[in-house]
Amino acid sequence: MISFNERETRTHSMPTEGRRAGMVVALRATSDGTEFPLGVEARRWVIGSGDSCDVVIADPYVSNLHCVIERRPGGALLVRDRPSRNGTMIDGNLVEAAELRVGSYLSIGRTTLIAIAAPGGEQTSALGALRGRDPALRATVEQALRAAQTDCNVLIVGETGTGKDLLARAIHEASRRAAGKFVAVNCGGIPRELIGSELFGHEKGAFTGALADRDGYFVEAHGGTLFLDEIGELPIEMQPHLLRVLESRRVRRVGGALDRPVDTRIIAATNRTEGLGTESSKLRVDLYHRVATVVLLLPPLRERMGDLTELVESILAELVSEHGEQTVSEDGWRALASYPWPGNVRELRHAVARGVALGDGELGPSDFFPELRFGRTVPGLPPDSMVPLVPYQQMLRGAMEQALSTFGTIRAAANHLGMARSTFSDRAKAWGLLSPRAKLKLGK
Repeated sequence: MISFNERETRTHSMPTEGRRAGMVVALRATSDGTEFPLGVEARRWVIGSGDSCDVVIADPYVSNLHCVIERRPGGALLVRDRPSRNGTMIDGNLVEAAELRVGSYLSIGRTTLIAIAAPGGEQTSALGALRGRDPALRATVEQALRAAQTDCNVLIVGETGTGKDLLARAIHEASRRAAGKFVAVNCGGIPRELIGSELFGHEKGAFTGALADRDGYFVEAHGGTLFLDEIGELPIEMQPHLLRVLESRRVRRVGGALDRPVDTRIIAATNRTEGLGTESSKLRVDLYHRVATVVLLLPPLRERMGDLTELVESILAELVSEHGEQTVSEDGWRALASYPWPGNVRELRHAVARGVALGDGELGPSDFFPELRFGRTVPGLPPDSMVPLVPYQQMLRGAMEQALSTFGTIRAAANHLGMARSTFSDRAKAWGLLSPRAKLKLGK
């Protein structure tokens, strides 16, 4: 959020590179997933905190009449600042008037809205791919988007498969560097003897096989973002060289004699949490403090199983054009909900893709876990007789119960889950989720 005193006097023209095609038909809040539909006809919408606005944002840092969105003939959306107290930003750029395209981030006050395309349009941004309404996940995403408005280094901590790469890309796309390159490097996948050359570049003849000058990843990401995935896998003897570059913002090629300035934003990630930030960690303490200006924690899938249904259905939707429409049987839902998913969302995606490839219409446990076809057990999956009854309705019940506990009211909980208030209240009453006080309020 930009305060009034920090607000710039000039505005930025929006770059066209990296934008996605398609028509924006809705705005989705990144904090809780609330969507604000926008019609396709030519008209205008006023956005602000005032009750008279077409899109009302409950944020004390949003002006009463903050900005206006205009649908132009042909479908394009133009955003105009009113002007507001704290400014209007698109993809990290302070604007007075600019086009809003699919996948762009509209930031007003402390609220960030992502522009959503019509179903069947191009895939949205990395932020749109981070699906789920779990409070811990959404809190992490919100922190990430706030960090994106600065140039500070970020460390993302999470188990393998939790989406660290997606979160890093979402930070890049929401930053002022969005028009620059996003360079992702798997630090654990570079041969030890080539790490210096890959990161910093090399001069011709610096070593056997160096047949020409080469820029490293730091120079390649100049003006953009360098994502150092699994930074804890870097050999300990290479970490001081990386620390020097981060501190000086200058890089020297292997075999070179001159330093070269680089303007690169660093996002790092690790799944090694043992002793992180201490002498017992494989990541040096001084390097940890350099990259961990902001630390973001991604929860494992087993701790946000209320998102399982949304994740599975989104994966099925992505595969429908190639394999046709498929559903999941009740036994299939029980198996998915009973498995601990040590590989997290990545493992879930592979299991669903495998099930779609092997299944025929309705997917059951053996489609997701082929070992069951041959009478073998799946580590972590209870035998059939021990699988708890967790059908789709019970998973939904758990998500509703969690939403009520978190948000306190039926309306807020229903908005969080994207359900109609009447549908939520009917199911909550039928499943005994409402306290006597809540029932009394509902009856009024």
